[in-house]
Formats: sequence, C-alpha cells, structure tokens
Amino acid sequence: MPGDRATENAVREVLELMSSHAGESLTPDRVADRLNRPEHSVQVILSSLAAGYILKADEDAYRYERDPVVELDVQRFLRRSGQHSQLVQDNLARFRDRYGYR
Repeated sequence: MPGDRATENAVREVLELMSSHAGESLTPDRVADRLNRPEHSVQVILSSLAAGYILKADEDAYRYERDPVVELDVQRFLRRSGQHSQLVQDNLARFRDRYGYR
C-alpha cells in the first residue's frame, strides 16, 4: 500500500471500524458502505491487514479478534496516526490564520 496520508487515513478508519466490531465478520462491501469509501480500495486494505495477521480472513469476510500483542500495535498506530492528522490540521489552521485564508 502506498504510504501517503490518504491511505493512512483509510487504514485508520478501517482499523477503527474493525476493532469496534471485534469478533464480527464484515464483508468488504459492508465496510466500504460504512466508511463511504470505494469497495476496491477497502478490499486492498482488508487483504493487506489479513496478510499481516491483523485481521482474520474468512471465506468472503474479515474479522478482528482481540490479541494483546496485535492490539498494542494497532492502538499505537491509531494513536500515532491521529496525532499526525491533528498536527497537520493545526499547522493548516495556523497557516490560514497567519496569511488570512478563511
């Protein structure tokens, strides 16, 4: 997966959704509908997370099962990603204030 900000945000949204529905199998189209994202991009993220042993892949659905070690890494990623996103938003707001963009 590319390392750009949009992809990181999409991964963060998928992880937040899957972790809030731990143990529940969700199909890629249901995840895409809930996140309002294209199904293809969600499918790529879900399959990548399954390949990284973060999600369990059933026949045509994925589920997140709480594992202490995986949970630690997921929470660390979500925290870092959220902090980075907030930093970008704060910098953008300061730039707009400084140069008069509203």
